[in-house]
Amino acid sequence: MASVLVADDDPDICFLLELHLTKSGHDVVAVSNGAHALARHAEQDFDVAVLDVSMPDKSGLDVIREVRAGTRHPDMPIVLLTALAHPNDRERGLLAGANDYVTKPFSLRGLVVLVDRLLAEAQTG
Repeated sequence: MASVLVADDDPDICFLLELHLTKSGHDVVAVSNGAHALARHAEQDFDVAVLDVSMPDKSGLDVIREVRAGTRHPDMPIVLLTALAHPNDRERGLLAGANDYVTKPFSLRGLVVLVDRLLAEAQTG
């Protein structure tokens, strides 16, 4: 069982991600903004994170930059989940340190498969 941090200001998306990732055998912590994501990251080592880009307090990009610059699991796989679909947005997300960039609307099953792939890659590499 992997621990997954989910941060999205849309409660419906948080609920759906938590539901589907939990059904896939993961332990999920869901929060509603970037500041809470960083606070939880400071308390616990997560195996992977799924972050919305546009959130109150701190964006997903801010969270990635702080995680990557920190000492607590800076190499944690991170997926950005966002409505920002312009190629420049994707490039900004990947340059900030995201392992992958998924645009909304998205496939819940596809996102679970992506999370599982990133977890497997992290274990082997």
